[in-house]
Amino acid sequence: MQTSETGRCPSRPAATAPASVRGFTLIEILVVVVIIGILAVGAVVSVSVIGQDRELERERDRIVAITGYLREQAALQNREFGMRLFDGGYEFLSWDVRTARWEPVADDPLLRQRTLPPGLETLVLVEGRPVILSKRDAKSPSPQIMLFSSGDLNSFELTLRRIGSNASGSDQGPAEIFSPDMQSGEIRVRSVAAGES
Repeated sequence: MQTSETGRCPSRPAATAPASVRGFTLIEILVVVVIIGILAVGAVVSVSVIGQDRELERERDRIVAITGYLREQAALQNREFGMRLFDGGYEFLSWDVRTARWEPVADDPLLRQRTLPPGLETLVLVEGRPVILSKRDAKSPSPQIMLFSSGDLNSFELTLRRIGSNASGSDQGPAEIFSPDMQSGEIRVRSVAAGES
């Protein structure tokens, strides 16, 4: 028997693994990864379609932030402000004492006129009565929601909702409902799921 310098015999065959101890092939691993990827994408899409409406949430957060900011500015500047909703969007107005008219707020870019994303709409009740929203370019705009310098609010209910068919078959999608809490003076927001009222 020959031995090499390392002490091993090169003519001896290497030990082979038993047939039952086999690994996965590259193709099998790739198929599993693709299946997991498809399931993950399906889960993400279903959660975003059924669970959350990011555009609705973004508009809700924007309205809450801007009205909070505007209420502070009304108290600091001793000015009367209001929110005017029109068909497809909203804007913020201030009362001009010199002209005795509501004017768009021009000196603050945060308060510029905003257009709602496609598929969202607003409904407004003032003092319990529905308000028909005018067109964007009304000649004498006046706000439906008043933000007084005293910190008071008028009685209103603003509904921001998704329109169109949803998974439950209803034409009414999820909604955010804004209304003042007359005791605390804050604007409350209530989320409503699709198909609820």
